[in-house]
Amino acid sequence: MLPIGLAAFVAAFALNAFALAPTMPAAGHTLAGSALPTNHAATAAVTGSTLPPARLNLGATAVPHAICAFTETSCAAGTGVGRVTLTASADTAGLVSWPAVQVVFVVEYSPLDGVYNPDEQKAPYSCPGGGVPQGLPCEESNGVPFFIQNAGEVASAIQAENPHSSVTFGLVDYYATNDQWDTDGGAEYHVDVANFLPSNDFGAAVKSTFQADVLNGGWTYWYSGFQDNFLHSSMITALYGTLTGQGLSWTNNTHHVVIWMGSTAPRDPNYVENYCVSPSFQVTTWNSYSGCTANTCEPSYIYSTTSSPPCEGWVKAQDGVPTDSIAALAHTSAVCQGAIGGSCPIDMIDLVDSATDFLSKDWQTSHTAPGGGVGGSQVQLDVDHVLEAGCDMAAATGGSWDGPTWFTCPDGTQGTLTYVPHGPADKPNTENPSLMAAFRTAAFGPVIQTQVAQGTGKPMFTFVGFGNIAPASGAELQAATACERGLQTVTTCQTVPTVSVINGRTTLAWNWSTVPKLNTMYVGDSWTASFNIVANGPPFATVPVDACTLITCLQAGSDSVSGGLFTNALYIPSTNGTAIQPSFPIATIQVEPTSVPAPAPVPPPPIPPVPPAIPVPAPSAVPILQLIGLGNQVGVGTVSLQATAAGLLAAGFMRVATKNRPIAMAVAAKSGAFKSAFDAGPKAESSSWLGKME
Repeated sequence: MLPIGLAAFVAAFALNAFALAPTMPAAGHTLAGSALPTNHAATAAVTGSTLPPARLNLGATAVPHAICAFTETSCAAGTGVGRVTLTASADTAGLVSWPAVQVVFVVEYSPLDGVYNPDEQKAPYSCPGGGVPQGLPCEESNGVPFFIQNAGEVASAIQAENPHSSVTFGLVDYYATNDQWDTDGGAEYHVDVANFLPSNDFGAAVKSTFQADVLNGGWTYWYSGFQDNFLHSSMITALYGTLTGQGLSWTNNTHHVVIWMGSTAPRDPNYVENYCVSPSFQVTTWNSYSGCTANTCEPSYIYSTTSSPPCEGWVKAQDGVPTDSIAALAHTSAVCQGAIGGSCPIDMIDLVDSATDFLSKDWQTSHTAPGGGVGGSQVQLDVDHVLEAGCDMAAATGGSWDGPTWFTCPDGTQGTLTYVPHGPADKPNTENPSLMAAFRTAAFGPVIQTQVAQGTGKPMFTFVGFGNIAPASGAELQAATACERGLQTVTTCQTVPTVSVINGRTTLAWNWSTVPKLNTMYVGDSWTASFNIVANGPPFATVPVDACTLITCLQAGSDSVSGGLFTNALYIPSTNGTAIQPSFPIATIQVEPTSVPAPAPVPPPPIPPVPPAIPVPAPSAVPILQLIGLGNQVGVGTVSLQATAAGLLAAGFMRVATKNRPIAMAVAAKSGAFKSAFDAGPKAESSSWLGKME
């Protein structure tokens, strides 16, 4: 079964209507079929378990190259704040891996799906021209008998095709629409296997429920005939109940996949069916071509816990409410949003029978309406609507489609199913190789939905600084976070980190999403967080910013701190249910010391004052008890010779200082014996020497 491309998925969900052009069979078309393809594109998408699993790629950087310590700006760096950026990006390619997958088969059993009962009193139809047992349609699929007989093998093949996942299976069946083309009714929604079972238990459960309860232990449905609906059915009601989990044990944190099998169109204005060109038993009673169009509004259905809206749409709403369609429900229901990937891909298998082959002889009817008959224009339109509905739903939900080899979906997906005759009603043929291949390669959804990292209930990302590096405080932190999925911003992203102090160290923590059930990253997702840091002290060198435990971290001098804390991502990878805690890589920054001003120089001592003249001690005065022989009498009682001599000596010093002459010239250099002025002078000068001492 070929997976629908992501571009088709986006386009199909956005468009209000589809203009689909199927590839018509060639002129020589027969029912012999063709060989089963040897290579199925979906196989490459889901196999290859030897490939490495997708993972988170972690990064850490710090700018600028250097900062000042203590949030100062006085060092060469000129700033005391650095900015760290942490990144986590999911691989863009890798193994498509789901840890657990729950698959629900939704099996239709309208007449041409393989349960036509030729013994029903209102089914007296025999294929024109013979070629099949009396009373059977010309081209009836053996899809339902094949599934009942081989359900265990089908489940085992799906599990083998996805060895990286643990796959379990449930079953829903449905039949009627209870409108003018269905007189006897039938179950519009019926759960056979409510609790998901592994492949080795599923086969027996199908026989003990679906075959035993619905088909009364046989192969036909008692009321099934051409008097009932076979071009459209209550598939909208059946899928609505499945996607909302009515009676099913869907569980969160598993991938949810729906595989539908049938050959009818939904009751929707885009897929109108005209029964007047069909072999319907009812048409012969009308005697006119009025009222041939089947009802295009699905009535509201009451389930055990809810009810569906009236006129629920197929790939788009009929009532103007965008969410009122099966395609939208596959993305918005609680069941699907709680699943891994956040949606429920629906794989569509359109069986090969008269409803999907406009060249079937069953269209040769005696009541030929306009456009009727084998290959008629209205017959082709009826067939196209059945097959288009299958292509559209697969595209709108990210699922896959398979159908007849002669039909191609708008995205280029070509069918691979060939016709296998049903055989007798009570002993049907239960072999169908191409149908087995379609089940085996059922897609589990587009690669873009592959899970990479699931949250654990604890922060997914944590930053722990190393040494004296720490997150800035308060408003200075300036944290910014971005979460992106494809080209879209994730609105539930945790943009503000949780700030905690653990063992005395400030840490920052984030989750991918603030909504726990959405806290999961998928292939292509990216997360970025940036914030400011400061250096609260030395060493003044290039230092690790983050505490980390990689080899490169240890080589750079970093390690875990404060009881084993380190910068890490904590998540459950897609390959198992065990949480891992890889370290972010190392980021470094240079811490520079701030410039400390030198102490003010000590001024020199002031110039000392000029010292006073050398004091000359004066001895005590010696009294002279005699008169001085002078012309005039001195007005003192006594004269101290020593004091007088000292005064004269000091005067000599002053004179020397005044004339800037050496003392030796005034005193010490005098030749001859030094005599006092009071010594006796020469006789010739005795009357005049005294007083000439200048």
